[in-house]
Amino acid sequence: MNKPLIEEFNQLVAPFVSDVNNHCAKHLQKDRFLIPIIASITQGIIKQLPDQVEQALNKQVEPETIAEVIYQLVPVIGTLKVEQALSCIQKVFAQHQVQLSLTETATDQDFGARVQSRLYGTEIKNLLKDLPDEAGQFIPHALTQHFFNDFYSRKTLPVRDRERYELLALITLNVEFQIRAHARGSLKAGNTESELIWSVIQLLPYVGFPFVINSVQVIHQAASQLAEENS
Repeated sequence: MNKPLIEEFNQLVAPFVSDVNNHCAKHLQKDRFLIPIIASITQGIIKQLPDQVEQALNKQVEPETIAEVIYQLVPVIGTLKVEQALSCIQKVFAQHQVQLSLTETATDQDFGARVQSRLYGTEIKNLLKDLPDEAGQFIPHALTQHFFNDFYSRKTLPVRDRERYELLALITLNVEFQIRAHARGSLKAGNTESELIWSVIQLLPYVGFPFVINSVQVIHQAASQLAEENS
């Protein structure tokens, strides 16, 4: 009698997943347990999410960190997938009797705008300036106010971590322009090329080889360009 499809599938992919996890364990710490969560929510697939969150909590990843990583996916994937995921994760938190600490925010109301300027300049404003009916003004305004100011001013995650997690979500979506921009921005925020590449490799079982190979090339090119500019 043939094996059930899922059983045979799990046996087939287990060596692949294990090989990725074992190699990434040499280079990543808590991110190994956050990256599957990012990939699942970004793709709108929450079946494995309770187990992924359970594993992260068991590996001493702070629940505040898990929640903040998920909150800040909103500017990348929208509210619907995030709200669906939070409803699922709330049940896991309740089982662990998690009480989230209050989030501190930067007192500087322009903190996020200054981060955006340092990492990205006026790239989006220049790109969209010719759109009609004030659209070219509203989108950059909304990006600054509701991506950078609303989220980056929250002290739960440092900027370098936020940039890295946003990049991984963008890679999961396979949006080339944003991947190139955020690869450079992530490096400027203080992430190393190795950190970013191994973080992308941890995505491999969830997004496949084409997305990963394309993205690590983009990261490597961005790192080389920045090195030349700073030499």
